[in-house]
Amino acid sequence: MCIRDRAIITSTPNSDEDTFANIWKEANKKFDEFGNEQELGLNGFFPFTCHWSEHPDRDEKWKQTELGRIGEEQFRREYQCEFLVYDETLISSLKLAELLGRDPIEKMGQVRWYKQPVGGNLYLAALDPSLGTGGDYAAIQVFELPSFTQVAEWQHNLTIVQDQVKIFRDILKNLEEKIGPGYPNSIYWSCENNTLGEAALVVIKDMGEDTFPGLFVSEPVKKGHVRKFRKGFNTTFGNKISACARVKFLIEGNKMRILSKGLISELKSFVASGTSFKAKSGQNDDLVSALLLIIRMSVVLADWDPRVFETLSVNTEFGEEWDAPLPIFISSGIG
Repeated sequence: MCIRDRAIITSTPNSDEDTFANIWKEANKKFDEFGNEQELGLNGFFPFTCHWSEHPDRDEKWKQTELGRIGEEQFRREYQCEFLVYDETLISSLKLAELLGRDPIEKMGQVRWYKQPVGGNLYLAALDPSLGTGGDYAAIQVFELPSFTQVAEWQHNLTIVQDQVKIFRDILKNLEEKIGPGYPNSIYWSCENNTLGEAALVVIKDMGEDTFPGLFVSEPVKKGHVRKFRKGFNTTFGNKISACARVKFLIEGNKMRILSKGLISELKSFVASGTSFKAKSGQNDDLVSALLLIIRMSVVLADWDPRVFETLSVNTEFGEEWDAPLPIFISSGIG
């Protein structure tokens, strides 16, 4: 059910399914340019749900009859207004429907913090930069390992690269402060070095890598690789697909805890495109891209931390063999 002023739109057997689905989806797009949730959707509607069990003629017996007739996925579409997409999403549509985000426990400027960091865990922070001119979003993700729990998040599409890196450094400093002294080598960070990522690397160098708390993790250089070593991670078709497979494994296997409503929203529109995955037309996937970078960082760290290795263990469901990571390249910012 969607409500706008006094107008009420409900789903009935005679409703135009596509029209109502579009109204409902737009009503649920309640995030501003920083990813903060708003009261109303982009179309000015406020979404409200009424459970099928409130109908006087519908009980558990009726539900089981309908489930047997049309199946769970169709039942959840027609009677629970979940609008499970027909597109091939990276994450199972049934699993996506179960994911529930929550409000941040605190905000640092426009950075949303969902969990209090504590000493004894590893913290991975990743920056996926953008041009900052209103197109693609820059995004930052922070996750706690080995639990793979989301800790913090930031995004914006009008922040220039220099300020994106400054915000990234502020997040790392805040992490260091929250963890407290006595836990060295608890923070690892990196950024994508494709195209605009090169600009971010220049800014990091100009600001002084040693001013960034934690250790800079870079992609290992493969044997026989003739290209000059570059800091950060370069995204290719192959490593993107590999990271997508691990994200699917972790989320569907309940090994990753996502707390951001914005990230969950992006995952719902992150669909198959040819032999890869990307956001549906008109949607964004920058928070997902930062998450994929977190996964790639964790694969590198799994080489020496058995807790991370165990979490990323073989995923036989996808027929994916575990390849031991190559030697780690970590920079302390010194020298």
